[in-house]
Amino acid sequence: MNTPTIAPQHKRRLQAHFGLSKLPFRKNMAAAEMFDSRSQRQLHAGLLMWTELRGIALVTGHSGVGKSITLRRFLAALDDARFHVIKLAHLPTTPVGLLRSLCRALQMPMRHYASDLFDATQAHLAAYQNDHGPHPLIVLDDAEGLGAPALDLLRRLTAYDLDAEDHFSILLSATDDILATLHHHGLEPLRSRIGYAQPLRPFSLEDTRNYIHFHLRGANAEQDLMSDPAIRHVFQASRGRPRHINQLCLYILIRAAVDGLSSIDGDFVAAQIAAHPLYQNPQEG
Repeated sequence: MNTPTIAPQHKRRLQAHFGLSKLPFRKNMAAAEMFDSRSQRQLHAGLLMWTELRGIALVTGHSGVGKSITLRRFLAALDDARFHVIKLAHLPTTPVGLLRSLCRALQMPMRHYASDLFDATQAHLAAYQNDHGPHPLIVLDDAEGLGAPALDLLRRLTAYDLDAEDHFSILLSATDDILATLHHHGLEPLRSRIGYAQPLRPFSLEDTRNYIHFHLRGANAEQDLMSDPAIRHVFQASRGRPRHINQLCLYILIRAAVDGLSSIDGDFVAAQIAAHPLYQNPQEG
């Protein structure tokens, strides 16, 4: 579930109704301006420490829990002089497609045969730090779509010079669906090479409260715009997932503006959630 898109004229009407300086609960924020929960801070700190060890790392969590946002903050904090980030815009699911995407990202000549693609990519990554300075860091977001052959390819790419050292690092970020794939009997060598793995947890009630207040304060909203019982209903319906919190809060603000309300209480939020077609089966997902 994505944050709803609102036309510019409707954004202005929504802002004017509540006296907001900007639209809250946006996802297109600079990394330094983002709210982070305790779990996000722990993950961020853990990843920064992992970069000193290098190798392969795995981040897991439900869809909408904030993995991509946390990765944006983590990558923004890296020293460009020490790390060269290679992030694929679209993640192919086949080994050959993955190799071709890596070749394009590394600005390498494309080879026709898969074996030539593999050898050239592996040699390029192994020599990159020695030739250019920064340590290559391959970031694969939404990696739950990778099947066992593509994941094993990543492991084989790292198996260079008899595993003498980590010439480049790989960071996999995925929903929990990837765990079933990683337990494929042929991926034990990859599992044994994942040096750091951490799940990202949903927000607690306190995180959710702070998150909503953070966004409302940033938009110069009235302090009592959304009551604490209203926030509790949002937390329960969203199960603490930031993307769902954004979606619900914007929906509730729109409904409140349509009804001419200047403040939002728990009964109103409960009624809006009960009527929302995507939240009528809270046990699912």
